[in-house]
Amino acid sequence: MQSPSKRVPSPPSSQIRQHLVGVEREREREREVNGEPRGWIGEKKWRNSGGPIPNPPNPLSSNGLLFSCLFIIQPIHHMGTLLLFLFTGSLFYVFVSGVTYTELIFPNFTASSFKFVDNAGAFLLSRNGTFKAAIFNPGVQKAHYYLCVMHAESGTVIWSANRDGPISSSGKMALTAIGITIAEQNGNDKWSTPPLRSSVNALMLTEAGNLVLLDKFNHSLWESFHHPTDTIVMGQHLLVNAILSSSVSDDDLSTGDYKLTVSDSDVLLQWFGNTYWKLSMDARSNRNSNYMNEYMEINGTGLFLFGRNGSAVVTQVSLPPSKFRIAQLDASGQFMISSFLSTVRKQEFVGPIDGCRIPFVCGRLGLCTGTTSKGPICSCPQGFLRGPQDSSGCVPSDGCSLPLACNSTKNDTRLNSSDVSYLRLGYGMGYFSIGFSEPIEYGMNLSVCQDVCTANCSCLGIYYQNSSGSCYVFENELGSVIASTTEDDDHLGYIKILGGNDSTSINGSTDQREDLPLIALVLLPMTGIFIIVAFSLLWLRKRTFLKSKETKPGHANSISSGDLDAFYIPGLPQRFDYEDLESHSMDASNSGCGQSTSSSWSGFVYFPLFALEMHEQGNYLELADPRLEGRVTSEEAERLVRIALCCVQEEPLLRPAMASVVGMLEGGTPLGQPRIESLNFLRFYGRRFTEASMIGEGNEQSGTILYPEANTSATRTTNGSHACFSYISSQQISGPR
Repeated sequence: MQSPSKRVPSPPSSQIRQHLVGVEREREREREVNGEPRGWIGEKKWRNSGGPIPNPPNPLSSNGLLFSCLFIIQPIHHMGTLLLFLFTGSLFYVFVSGVTYTELIFPNFTASSFKFVDNAGAFLLSRNGTFKAAIFNPGVQKAHYYLCVMHAESGTVIWSANRDGPISSSGKMALTAIGITIAEQNGNDKWSTPPLRSSVNALMLTEAGNLVLLDKFNHSLWESFHHPTDTIVMGQHLLVNAILSSSVSDDDLSTGDYKLTVSDSDVLLQWFGNTYWKLSMDARSNRNSNYMNEYMEINGTGLFLFGRNGSAVVTQVSLPPSKFRIAQLDASGQFMISSFLSTVRKQEFVGPIDGCRIPFVCGRLGLCTGTTSKGPICSCPQGFLRGPQDSSGCVPSDGCSLPLACNSTKNDTRLNSSDVSYLRLGYGMGYFSIGFSEPIEYGMNLSVCQDVCTANCSCLGIYYQNSSGSCYVFENELGSVIASTTEDDDHLGYIKILGGNDSTSINGSTDQREDLPLIALVLLPMTGIFIIVAFSLLWLRKRTFLKSKETKPGHANSISSGDLDAFYIPGLPQRFDYEDLESHSMDASNSGCGQSTSSSWSGFVYFPLFALEMHEQGNYLELADPRLEGRVTSEEAERLVRIALCCVQEEPLLRPAMASVVGMLEGGTPLGQPRIESLNFLRFYGRRFTEASMIGEGNEQSGTILYPEANTSATRTTNGSHACFSYISSQQISGPR
């Protein structure tokens, strides 16, 4: 019988421990000799064994589990001790790093960027993971953290809670029974939900991206969809009078200066209250009904404005089908609609399309001449130069300063009217809000318009339209200037400045009048003497001609054309005597009151109405005298017709001043565009003129001259017939001025 084998006795545990410690110390000495750093074993000793204890690495790092496993190399007396330690270490790791929840979290919950660092700050996902709630830092800087709802795949922020109260990386979001609070570590509150009608039972993130506080009956107490920032998503309603506010930049989510507002009739983009885009004026929008707007919504087929309790589409912008899209007021000031396919974002709609129409695209008074893929092309208008590096825009080149509006927080001075002057921008420079605002007055002189601005401390500049005398006043802020491509644009901009002495500038800079008193003392007396001498000579010459002139019978008070030539002054209009006028009148009478250039017109023709109809048809040469035989161009005829129609508009305030008329005739001022709706009264006069002409036809043939007070379009007759045009005073046409 074989005897059982004997068990080899194991060395005492104390010997094993001493052996391991000796080996480790030998390795440490080798590292020190070789100049290497110490290993992971620290300097501290086990209390009872004298062996070294490892220093635990950061539990939030990926080495957290390694920290637990490294104890395997230490002498372990009992397997139960090892298992207990591993379990405890795992619980510690989970507690410190935080777990991302799905759909719901409950009160007494806190989140911070530090706690959820392994999840990029995300602590709550929607049911299918489409959206996430996170303590997020949008930029490369690490100072500003926000509670955000984000599109999970693309990382696009669709809502932020504390956009104007960011926290540091140590700040926390806390969910309690009274709502959500965001505060710094020291307890300084940055943002919180308003008082609620009942206690909070849960916080839910829906699959639509809506963050909702629920009570114990699962009723909504508060929703992020009701408090939009700069973005709406599919299924979210932006109600009438609700506002989207842009961010300052992509890295700074605080509230910017651009606003999107839904009104009961339109969607507006505004900058400091000045409108610069309307959805109704965009060619891509279609109006389907005349109901008032109730809310704006985007869905899989486009952008819609709904009315009639949501049952009627008022306006729509059709877009390609998409499963997910957002509408956002970008930090640049443009309204953008984008669709997403996984992480790829596709831009589908932008308003306004022209980047130069964005109010502050080139800074204050910067001139935008176009846009490229890299951004706008900016420069400064004549008379301005680029401002200091810490300012955006342009400043007067002559050293004058631009005033601040009286309601500005930076303005601590009061303006004296004697210190104010105006710097002219010149023709061809438009302003973003001209097409969206009404002038404060029509038919106003430029000097009066400037006086209105001078008296208003909020006014920083004006735009003046020469053709109509319209005065536009710009208050509180000045934006960028746009290089206009419209030939008919006769708006002139005048910028209020401090330090100049002239009311207007001709070439982009103010004129100094420091030497005016001396110049006046020299020139005024000389000019007065010259005028007195000239008039004395003219009077003596006139007296001589009056004595030597033979008075024609029947025209005792007439003066011959030869006499008038003696009084002709170069530059003045040519003068005609009674004989000349009588001769021309007889010629016109003998020729049948003028022959119409259009062979289809006959009888009496009310010429202003005929001119209006040819203007509407663009046939300006039909109005030219055929005896000119092609010596007049269509452009020349158009100039005269448009000027004439502007002068007879029914609304007196729309008629140009005589200075503007002279400028348009000479070509120095852009032509005005007559408003057809203000000329419709000519059609009424035309009808009455037809009736009067039929009654007075017999009188005309007997030599009686007919001056009808109203007239109409001529009737069509056979080819080759004549038309007698009517000529009446401007007062008969349009009434007293």
